[in-house]
This record gives sequence, C-alpha cells and structure tokens, in this order.
Amino acid sequence: MKSKVVVVGAGPAGMAAAWASAKTGAETLLVERYGFCGGMATTGIVGPILGHYLNENQPAVAGFLKVLIEHLHKIGGCEPWEKAFKKYGIPFDSELLKIAAEQVLLDAGVKFLYHSCLSAVNSENGKVKSIEVVNKNGKMEIEGEIFIDGTGDADIAYFGGFECTKGRPQDGKTESMGSVFKIAGIDEEKLTEDIVREAREKLKQLRQNGELKIYNEGPGGKGSTIRKGERSFNMTRFAGDATNAIELTQAEIELRKEAFKIYEFFKNNVKGFENSYISSFHINAGIRETRQIKGLYTLNEQDVIEGKKADDSIARCTYWIDIHCPLGRTINTHLCCKECETTQYCFMLDRYKDYLPSKSKLHPPENDWFSIAARCLIPEQSKNLLVAGRCISADHKAMGAIRVMATCMATGHAAGVMAAVALKNRCDVNAVPVKQVQDIIISQEGLI
Repeated sequence: MKSKVVVVGAGPAGMAAAWASAKTGAETLLVERYGFCGGMATTGIVGPILGHYLNENQPAVAGFLKVLIEHLHKIGGCEPWEKAFKKYGIPFDSELLKIAAEQVLLDAGVKFLYHSCLSAVNSENGKVKSIEVVNKNGKMEIEGEIFIDGTGDADIAYFGGFECTKGRPQDGKTESMGSVFKIAGIDEEKLTEDIVREAREKLKQLRQNGELKIYNEGPGGKGSTIRKGERSFNMTRFAGDATNAIELTQAEIELRKEAFKIYEFFKNNVKGFENSYISSFHINAGIRETRQIKGLYTLNEQDVIEGKKADDSIARCTYWIDIHCPLGRTINTHLCCKECETTQYCFMLDRYKDYLPSKSKLHPPENDWFSIAARCLIPEQSKNLLVAGRCISADHKAMGAIRVMATCMATGHAAGVMAAVALKNRCDVNAVPVKQVQDIIISQEGLI
C-alpha cells in the first residue's frame, strides 16, 4: 500500500494533520488502530476541548478546530463556533464527534485505513521508508514519501530509531493517567448548591480516608457530553508508564474499577442520581504523557511562562503547566509543584525541589500566548518524518501545557501543511520554507 503522505493516529493531532495535508493538495492516508477518529476525545471520552481560549473576542486556535466545531454543530454535537470559542472549554458530544470528524476528513479527500496497529518502522539515515501495521490482513507494509506521527506516544519516531525522552529527567516518571466516564439518567434539577456542596464534602472525606482515589470532587459536568441528564466525570488517577503494555493493562482495570465505585457513591448518596446509570466507560485510559521526540528545538518552561514568540511559529498555545502528580497521589496533592502539600515522602520534593514549577509561575502572560515552533515538529536527523500532538519536542514541564486537544489540533494542522509543502518543494522536512507554511495555515484560518 502506498500514499504520498501517511499519517498514523487519528486523534486530535493526526486527524488535523490528515485534513491539512489533503487540503493542501497531497494524497493522504490516515491509519488508525480503532474504527473511528477522535483519539482521547472519543476513545478516552475526554472533554471539554481545552487550549483554544485566549479571550471572548478571539481564539488562540482555529483552522481545523473551527471546521470541526462548525460541522459538529450542524449535526447537533456542540454550540456554533461563534459561541464555542468564547468558552474556556468547549463541551461536545463524543459520539457525534466520530461522525463529524470522519466526514470533515472525507470531504477533504483523506483516505482511511482503520483497525490497523503500527508494529514496525523501516528507516535508514533519517528517512522512514515504510511502516508495518498489523490488521485482519496480517502484516501490511505501507510506503510513503512523508510520514506524520500522530500516535501521541511518538511510536513512529521511537520505532524508527529517532531519539526520544520520556517523563521528567530525574526518574523518568510521567504524568499520571486518568479516566473519564459518563453517567446518564440524572435529574439535574435536583442538584442544588446545597446538594452539590454536601456531595463534595463527603467525597473529600472518602478521599482523605483512602476509600476513593480521586483528585477532584466535582459532580461531573458538560465535558464530552451536552445531553440533558448526562454528565462526564474526570476524577481518577493511576501512576504508570503508558508505553508499557503491562502497566497500561493494569491502569485500564484499576481506573474502571475506581470509576464504578464513584458511580455507586453518587447513585446511593446524592439526590438526583437515584435513577442514574453508567452510559459510557472509556475505551482507552486517559494518557497525559509518554514519549517526547528530541527535535530541532525543545519547548521549555520559560517559553510558556514568558509567552515567547518564535519566528517559525506554526501554532499558538495559551494553556498552562498542568502536571498531574506522576506518583498518582490524590491525598493532599494535585499539581506537581514546589508547593505540594503531600505528607508522604516525595523524591522530587526532597532532592529536586528547585526543578519543580511554582504555582505562581504556571501560566503564560495574561491575554497572551506562547509560540510552538516548526522545529518542535521535526526530529533531529529527520528527512521525511514530522511529529504532531503531545509528543512533539518539549520538556516535561512545557509538555504539561501543550498536551491539550486544541493545541494538538493546531500542531497537527501545521504538520499536515508542512508535509504537503515538503512534497511540492521536493525537499526534506527540515528544509521546508516556513513562510510558505505559515501563509497556507493562515489561508486555512489557522493562527500562528
């Protein structure tokens, strides 16, 4: 099987990359291990979409995100773009997102190969010649001229021999995983302020007693659902390496078990949940961090908090350094930072406290953004591989800011344009004329 551009992974970054590549004129194949698009937005039912918000007058991310939201609105899956971008988080229907994303990509001319899992990469001297996937046909080789890694875990880069890092440098630990699940059949009119406050207090006590491993005690919200009587819940944590199949398996089991315990609490203790039921468990654990490529430039903490701009900017990011405790702790701790109030021994607080970010320095300047450089999408020594999404070149702290879905879509959009431009100019990806890329992104309503 062959295609000019081959994108692996149909999550927020990968589907944006495939769309932009095809829109810019390149023959594009999108390879995905599941039978639908969306990645964490659908397999993880993570919501709302974060990372697009600058202020109520203008977004920080548009382009593919805007096109997707507009189509999703047409089929009843979210608010119109003019209202959606003004919210800090964009709620959406995760089931309808599967339909909207697929149709947007088909309209752009993208070809699909579903149910195909990356198993090997054939590369030499910085050039990926082909990839191997495993599917119902057995092993299938896919050749391409430009490859885009939208796996979220830098799988193509790692299997292809390109240098990657993983987690914080001191011990390699990554942000904890989590899960989102949905409860329906809720009588939301019964959820008065007093009822919610009482539920929060009970949940705090259960967490403190170690009976529930939750990092927040909210009664759910409109994140990956907009349906009346249904809420999505993002409360769980599990410490582990999501690139280790054994640990990832354990995470899936424990996270579902914890989610069911949370559901039982609400059903048995909170007015409004008497007739409720679980309407959806995650398909894939919510993964926040795994590998990062070592790119031509590595985004860092100072870039984020100082709102630095790059001449080769291909995306904007307004999100903040949001590092969920890599040890998976929930009692007296939330963010990994100097001010953590944990009473348990912590290797980082004991030996590397100066490395940890401070609560007072987590955000870009008010009403401002930092740039993501084109160089962050290009692995060192790469001739024809681009990387998009949460596994771009960023250190552990900056990664906490760029891992959210809108930002992943923005870097995916850029990677798709860069791939098509590399083909047109018959050049390696590290020699792509950035000004040409920037102009095309802008013409596609992207923001740089």
